[in-house]
Amino acid sequence: MYQDFLRSIVNPILNEYVERGMPIKVASEVRKLIFLAEVKYKFSIYDGDIRNLKLYLESREFADLVDFLRSTNCIDVLVEVLERAKKAYSDIEYLRSTIERALYQVKESLTKGSNKEDELLRSIDELAERLKKKINTKQVKMLKRTIRLVIDENTELKIKVFRGRVIVEVLVRRIIEKPAWKDLLEVIERFVEKTRYI
Repeated sequence: MYQDFLRSIVNPILNEYVERGMPIKVASEVRKLIFLAEVKYKFSIYDGDIRNLKLYLESREFADLVDFLRSTNCIDVLVEVLERAKKAYSDIEYLRSTIERALYQVKESLTKGSNKEDELLRSIDELAERLKKKINTKQVKMLKRTIRLVIDENTELKIKVFRGRVIVEVLVRRIIEKPAWKDLLEVIERFVEKTRYI
């Protein structure tokens, strides 16, 4: 009898990764996504056929799982799952070849992700240099992966690269002396309205 993909391969590996520091929310989401796929494609050994795992590995749902794990920086767990599945189902030739293809694509996505991040880091360096030329040099500071742009004593802008994405943060400080709740509410409403156009 073959090992069950979700219960005998995925869950034990997720448990190992949670012990090493993987967020429990990420592990729970992976379990949920694979469980939903198991119901749809019927690859459980208990009420389906493990050979149907091939359908899942070629599906949009599997691509969504890859995207999710890349976005949470936890793609390594999927590499280990596929490596273990390849060994577990090595005598089902067409399933093994599908797992090998999926494994290759996942590893390729790891490389592309790191290349994308390198490109973003180069771009953010270029952006920092351009900002220094256009704005007073003292106002633009570069620290690791973050540009800090001090507009005035109450307003600053941060642009940073995190997990292959660019995040823009705007910090606005306003001191309101002895405000009435109505005045404070008006300031907040004006700020919210302006942020819609950013």
